[in-house]
Amino acid sequence: MFVVKRKELSLRERLFLPEIARALGHSLRAIFKPKITRQYPEEGLPTTEVTRGQPRLVVKEDGAMACVSCGLCEAACPAYAITIDGQETDRFIEREPERFDIDMLRCILCGFCEEACPKDAIFMSDELELADYSREALKYDIEKLKRPKAALQKRIDYVYRINERWRSSSSTS
Repeated sequence: MFVVKRKELSLRERLFLPEIARALGHSLRAIFKPKITRQYPEEGLPTTEVTRGQPRLVVKEDGAMACVSCGLCEAACPAYAITIDGQETDRFIEREPERFDIDMLRCILCGFCEEACPKDAIFMSDELELADYSREALKYDIEKLKRPKAALQKRIDYVYRINERWRSSSSTS
């Protein structure tokens, strides 16, 4: 049979004085630090060109959609959030989506749709707020997704800039 000898604690150790003093020190330092709370609804979240918000469809300057319903964004979406049905148009050799839906409850904002699009018709916007009162309201149809090219220009310029090395190297080879 083994007997375990316990160390006798001093009064200071029994009262946890060093630990209490250290915790009070942390609390006092935190009290006097400047506050960094953001008043969210009134003060929006900061965004830059790198921000990947909700995907949006580009409407060209002439009012036509840039999307030609090729379905590559739908195929690239890992969450299966995009549904496209194409239709013919009266423009020469062009199609456009009759139905283009994104289920924002499924969308993971990965940007694969933006990368897959050969016509630069879908870009991630700087719109981050994603809240509503029903599930159906978060299934965006083509009208909710349309944005003029000027509204997405900051993101478009960023994507072109980061992909420039691939565009220039493919044209030289």
